[in-house]
Amino acid sequence: MRISTQTFFQRNTSIILDRQAKTSQLNVHLTEGKRVLHASDDPVAAASIQRLKQSISVNTQYLKNIEVADAAHAQEESTLAQMVNLLQRTRELLVSAGDGIYTTENFETVAKELEQLKEELIGLGNTRDGNSEYIFSGYDVDAKPFQINAFGTVEYFGDKGVRQLQVGSGVDAPINDSGFNVFMNLPSGNGSFSSTIGSGNTGSGVVEQGVVFDPTTASSFSGEEYSIHFTDPGGGAPSQYSVYSIGSVTVTGAATVKLTGVDLNDPAIGLVDPATVYPNVGSDVSVSFAAAPTPGEFYVLINGQTSSPVTYDSNVATAQQISIDGMTVEVEGIPAATDLYQINKYTAPTQYFENQTIAVNGVSTQIKGQPLDLDHFTLSPSTNTNIFSTIQSAIDALRIPGTTDSQEALRLTRINMAQLELDNAMGIVINTRSKVGARMQTLSNQSQIGQDFKLVSQSAMSKLEDLDMAQAISDLKMEQTALEVAQQTFVQLQRLNLFDLIR
Repeated sequence: MRISTQTFFQRNTSIILDRQAKTSQLNVHLTEGKRVLHASDDPVAAASIQRLKQSISVNTQYLKNIEVADAAHAQEESTLAQMVNLLQRTRELLVSAGDGIYTTENFETVAKELEQLKEELIGLGNTRDGNSEYIFSGYDVDAKPFQINAFGTVEYFGDKGVRQLQVGSGVDAPINDSGFNVFMNLPSGNGSFSSTIGSGNTGSGVVEQGVVFDPTTASSFSGEEYSIHFTDPGGGAPSQYSVYSIGSVTVTGAATVKLTGVDLNDPAIGLVDPATVYPNVGSDVSVSFAAAPTPGEFYVLINGQTSSPVTYDSNVATAQQISIDGMTVEVEGIPAATDLYQINKYTAPTQYFENQTIAVNGVSTQIKGQPLDLDHFTLSPSTNTNIFSTIQSAIDALRIPGTTDSQEALRLTRINMAQLELDNAMGIVINTRSKVGARMQTLSNQSQIGQDFKLVSQSAMSKLEDLDMAQAISDLKMEQTALEVAQQTFVQLQRLNLFDLIR
């Protein structure tokens, strides 16, 4: 078979080019230190490497999120710690003010310090992070959360949202707490009842907190507002107290009705006061409304006895008291002519002794001091208030003018309730701080998991991707040798000429 010179040239050229390409490729791999640079190098390994790179990339973002969340938690924890100190100082001031040894000047000094503490607390509530975002404004990070309105009260302008960052596979970490939950969602009183003293009281009686001692019984009367009314039976006999409640039966209007006075010495009291004690028949009394000729005005009816010609005027914004045959109700808001309320008598007139425990429907309280005739006290179901209102209430209590027994009793009752609410507020702040600490521990755990995952993933990728340098150098040497051989062979083939053999 005849082989042309052109074929020799083409074949050797192809071999040299192939060896050069392999040598060049080995050089690139050695330079990069990678075994797999292209999918063609190892399709199976390349697919695994790509998956590992994606996982490492996601994990890297988790670790960055953890750093952001850690910074946010550190700032919030520091702010909450300062709040605890402020609330503790506020409580110390109220305890000292309730000792009964302060003068009017002392009360004013305490009130001024409380005003300063309140301003500091507002400032802490408006704390910003390193990005100038408010940490207690929920999702609305650009809105200043706590602002004083035209009436001097503090309003919340954030929302209830809790921002979150993903810090692991299926793990979301909150990075803030809503200021509404920390500052504005405070239960009034002791969390079960809020105790108040009648504004018209003349005695020195001070009502303590309402305590639930029988939860089963108390739950059957959940939502009841109890009022304790005192009567002087005369003749030098000890004072007597009775316990009532008032609740809605059928109400479509928007009025608030309270029982604020019971005069058992009124000659006509039998027409309106319950004849017996709950749950006996006849222990309840109805309170209803009837439209008066003037729009917005209503007659009040207690047990069918009308207040006519006296009317309740819903056009007036303030609460009004209507007395009928020795029983007085306070009405505020706009009632409907069909509204129906019910008064229950739970305790018949009972002799009172100072510091005596008064119990009704699984709830108990004490009244210290000496109440006088027609004095009354109220245990209202706890509602929501806020820490700023609580401090302001304490300030207002300290500035109640006068030093009479009734004024001292009013001041002390309000201070006592403020102390209870401060305890609730401190509990919320401490609990929030504990949650922040728990979240920081979760972040620490997730960070360790992320670092371990990163190490394992990088190790696995290294095994698939990294080059065996010794083997690669050996392969390069072999390829270089083969290239040299091919080049030398090509040179020799170029000399295969017939004229070179003629002598």
